[in-house]
Amino acid sequence: MDHLINSLTRLSTHAALPVEPKSGQLVKGKVIQSLQDNKVVVNMGKKSVEAIVNQPLIKGSSYLFQVEQVEPALVLRTVSLSEARPGQLDLASLIKQIGVKENKDNLSLMKAIVDLKVPLHKKDLAQAFKLIQSSANQPLARELLLHIISRKMPIQSSVYSALSAKYTEEYSQVLSDVEQQLGKKSLSASDEKIKSMVQTLRAEQIPKSESATLNKLKYELMNGSSSTFELLKKAGIIDAKHTLSSFQQNWSHQNPGMDRLPFTKERVASSLQQLLQNQLPLSPSENQTIKQWVHTSEKLLSVWAQQPSNTDFHMVSQQTRRQWTETFRNVVAQNVMRRLTPHLQESTKLFIDKAVTLLGHDRGERNSFSRTEFRSFLSDMQNLIGKQVSIDQQKLLVHSLQSLSQNITLSDKDRMWLQMKAMMSRIGFNDEHVLAKAFKQTEAPVQTESSLKTLLLKGLNEGSEVKAETANRLINLINGTQLASYSDNPQTLQITLQFPGDFIGALKDVHMNMEGRKNDDGQIDSDYCHVMFYLHLSQLEETIIDLNIVERRVSVVVYNENPELEKLFKPYQKKLEEGLEIAGYELNSLRARVTSEVSKSTDSNKQEEAEEGVDIRI
Repeated sequence: MDHLINSLTRLSTHAALPVEPKSGQLVKGKVIQSLQDNKVVVNMGKKSVEAIVNQPLIKGSSYLFQVEQVEPALVLRTVSLSEARPGQLDLASLIKQIGVKENKDNLSLMKAIVDLKVPLHKKDLAQAFKLIQSSANQPLARELLLHIISRKMPIQSSVYSALSAKYTEEYSQVLSDVEQQLGKKSLSASDEKIKSMVQTLRAEQIPKSESATLNKLKYELMNGSSSTFELLKKAGIIDAKHTLSSFQQNWSHQNPGMDRLPFTKERVASSLQQLLQNQLPLSPSENQTIKQWVHTSEKLLSVWAQQPSNTDFHMVSQQTRRQWTETFRNVVAQNVMRRLTPHLQESTKLFIDKAVTLLGHDRGERNSFSRTEFRSFLSDMQNLIGKQVSIDQQKLLVHSLQSLSQNITLSDKDRMWLQMKAMMSRIGFNDEHVLAKAFKQTEAPVQTESSLKTLLLKGLNEGSEVKAETANRLINLINGTQLASYSDNPQTLQITLQFPGDFIGALKDVHMNMEGRKNDDGQIDSDYCHVMFYLHLSQLEETIIDLNIVERRVSVVVYNENPELEKLFKPYQKKLEEGLEIAGYELNSLRARVTSEVSKSTDSNKQEEAEEGVDIRI
């Protein structure tokens, strides 16, 4: 679950922008103080500014201003005066100024826009009304435009089309349309990639993908790819003693043509699966804390090893012991141990339990642990840290495991995790962020692996078997998912995602909403968050799964119309407990609610009916 939360948080870079007046913008403001020389203090949203105005204004009244100048002093021109009642704007006058017909709907929309208190140019206002009037579904268009303005997005047809697709299209359907159009035709290399990606996103078995993956591994090892080499070393497929050069020499000696890999596909699949299971569900700051702890552990053992064999822990220098204790205390304070424990040997778990009891007992160090115990603990931690993969290696790990999955038995959890990671990396959600980051880091041309969105855009320019209308639908849906996915404020984050439901047997897309407080990395704190999944399953049909996480204790509520819901999920209860425990969580409660009963409740009996729901306490 931590992997999913961390990955989803990294998807978006669309933080809200501060409200700063710009020349030409229209902005609503309230006069809170009158000064001399036509100067006033105006409250605009959450900010109060001093400005020069073109006429006397009434303190306590609201006006619509146009920004005429920002520097050296802010100059505002009054566009519409407040009417008799303070705070009420001359909306009709403003509508006429942008060339829009005055009617009830337009006045209502203008009021809703002005109430958002977001600075706008007149041309942006006119564009907003134009987009709504040209829409076949004006109520939806109105809501979309208000969302665009409130999020300070550009008021452009491309942004509107993307968000419109987000709320009217389904990945499951559009991907199916793309696959049907590609069919069994003879395809270009680009269209072959599109077809392969679509099949992956729909959780279909791809013909020849296994051999293609093995050939890719072989090619990259032959040509000196350090990322691939290190991944296979971390998985134990390549001996840890080898350098890239010595491995290639040994391989060439055994097979001069180097035309086949020096290990079987079964070994590659099983070793990569084990490597996947060894990945720690930690945020960047938690990873750094663990590495600091391991580093001070190495320093302590280095000092300890130079002393006589009978030297106890408490005889190591106090400064060295204090450094180790403080980094360990940080690990405990961040509640990281529960996520580490499933990956550690029993002897290491006992060592950590003993170390935790000593944190508050300085004098207890005389009865702490031996050098042998400490060396064993450090070896286990070094081995675990050494198995963690980089982001680039993780992409290769996911791709390889998906292609070789027929050679191993994947758990439902691992299969879902692989599918989610594949979707995030291949569909193109993060293209712009990756490119911007790459351009900042190097002046050389940026070479990136093509995403589905990139290939579709290429097809529109160079030709493709995918029809332009279908390609644009999918591109807009991807962009709309990006634009709608993220909401940020100083304390909390909210992420909304939509993805194909094929891989879990859902008839329609899976919609997910996640919100929670921020951690030190600016990501959702996986110890305290709220996650909701909206599903349309083949048998149960419409289903909502509500997860509330407090101090890593998970409360689950499943909503569905089926009166036999409790009997359906009860056999999986133990498996759910065990799976959460492995992930470092604890199941607090599991409840089933029949939605038809919930919807019938009235104000007088809501509390009574709520207590009649199936409630299984753990």
